[in-house]
Amino acid sequence: MWLGLDFSGNDKMWSPGCGRSNVWLAAIDDDKVLSLRRVQELPGHEHPFPRLARFLKETDFVACGVDAPFALPAAHMPRGHGALLKAVAGLPRGDRLFAKGAALVDWARDRAALTSAKPMRDTERHWRGQGLNVRSTLWNGPRGGAAFTAACLTLLHAAGRPCYPWSKATQGVMLETFPMAQLRTWGLPHVGYDGARGAAARKAIVSGLAERVRLPGAVRAQMLTSADALDAIACALSARAWSRGHGLSYGRPQPHRMRREGWIAVGA
Repeated sequence: MWLGLDFSGNDKMWSPGCGRSNVWLAAIDDDKVLSLRRVQELPGHEHPFPRLARFLKETDFVACGVDAPFALPAAHMPRGHGALLKAVAGLPRGDRLFAKGAALVDWARDRAALTSAKPMRDTERHWRGQGLNVRSTLWNGPRGGAAFTAACLTLLHAAGRPCYPWSKATQGVMLETFPMAQLRTWGLPHVGYDGARGAAARKAIVSGLAERVRLPGAVRAQMLTSADALDAIACALSARAWSRGHGLSYGRPQPHRMRREGWIAVGA
């Protein structure tokens, strides 16, 4: 089984009673989608954020693709990915489940001066060069990625699963994925598929993904309604392709740099 997680750095989207949450979790097997649900629908009674961490810790899966950053630009990384996860999970958060983006930026700035307002990792620069709208992990302004990153790193620490490319594990692996890059690679619409205006684009994407995995009627209806639900399926398909050795080779990464700041996994 493979999982796909469409993520959010907005703590309100994780609230137990949030009926419009954009955090979706998909599960697929070799042939079909097994489930597609909001994080609030996972079994259990604790808050959805630790509930998801427990689900990831206890569930048997091959790989889980997550649409969120797993690391920071190299200059701001400590020695070892585990040290980053521990540090970010320990940032001051008040009564929140993960730190605000500003706290992450302050911590990163203490390690090294920001070279720009929106510093990028090598993998992000590649996709930015392809014309995709990539968020900077250390930008805390409009459409920033800092809160997104702080939430994801805190979840990874709580789940305790091996993460690519820092681990060579082949089972229970967490992967950073990017639905926009995945859809573009597969020749499907990859922008403008959210909201009412994106209905036609979502329909085209669903038709394309249906050639790669069987979509039960209820799942198809959810994907046609929600771009976030659709993205969760794309993340799961990226994870399945990667685990089968069908990852896209791109960007000519330097191995030491890749091990330092991570790499977005995209299926070929």
